[in-house]
Amino acid sequence: MKLNYPIMKRPILIALVGFATILAGCSKIKQLANINVDIPYSTQVTVPQVQGYTAGVALPAGGLELPTVTVAFATNSQTYLSQYGTAANMVTDVYLKSLVIQIQAPTNQNFNFLDNVQVYMSTATLPQVLVASESNIPEGSTTLNLTTNTDVDLKTYFVQDTIYLTMAAHVNAIPAAGEQLNISSVFHLTANPLD
Repeated sequence: MKLNYPIMKRPILIALVGFATILAGCSKIKQLANINVDIPYSTQVTVPQVQGYTAGVALPAGGLELPTVTVAFATNSQTYLSQYGTAANMVTDVYLKSLVIQIQAPTNQNFNFLDNVQVYMSTATLPQVLVASESNIPEGSTTLNLTTNTDVDLKTYFVQDTIYLTMAAHVNAIPAAGEQLNISSVFHLTANPLD
């Protein structure tokens, strides 16, 4: 009995194509199921005193660098990941979506003393990376919306217990001693669900 191999191969080929189509469909469903959420944080810092200078005293030509200020905050990442039905190993991307610095006190102050500001992020085990900056400070501003570096993937930082934000700034005048700033940041999290 002579078998017609091409005819026998056809059902197998059709089955393989169908299986590949199902797999591609599942992959698309998985992509649609990705978790995309914004996670807000807020923390406060105090503008440091500049040794040898007081507010209102003229600065050298070209201004000077303020001493850096570092503030720590808890990420609560495990709580957030559990809340959204995912886990650290399922996180695909985290970036800093926005960072706003606002003067809290004294209320009559503004950012006219500031030429530029940079904000770096680090953890106890991970190095500093530049995440936000601003060099165009509008006159009379009491709130700054910094330009964030959304190309920096912060997922390894976000899953740590604590993140450190370090502010570096160049000033043209000395700000009021003890000026209080509020830093509001929003991280965007993308992750796959656990099931």
